Amino acid sequence: MDKRTCIACEIEYPLNENYFGYAHGTHTRFLTKCRECVKEYQRQYREEKQEELGDGMYTIKEEPLATKKHRMLKAFNYIHLQAFGEQMTENIYWCKKDEHVQMTTDLCPKCEKTMEKIGFVDYNEDDAK
Repeated sequence: MDKRTCIACEIEYPLNENYFGYAHGTHTRFLTKCRECVKEYQRQYREEKQEELGDGMYTIKEEPLATKKHRMLKAFNYIHLQAFGEQMTENIYWCKKDEHVQMTTDLCPKCEKTMEKIGFVDYNEDDAK
């Protein structure tokens, strides 16, 4: 029976799937670290990452205002295209506070503030905005 020594703990184990995991993408080649050492490494990595990032593992980045406006315009134009079969030509107005979009210059129906004119979508623009 073949044996292998773990490179981390330096203990010799039988060379089979009970003691060594398979290398990524193969079922013929075994890893050089035993399963216990791999588990310990992964546990330490998770703890370090959690300390580094704080309470949550992931944080949501705030999107820039220009990007929000551009996405709102594209979405509004897409809905208009689906409903009427043509691109929008009228200006669109947007409320910063609650992100409400409409085609009239009236006050925002939710917060009753003045709407901001943001134009209409030019599909020749770069989508990376």
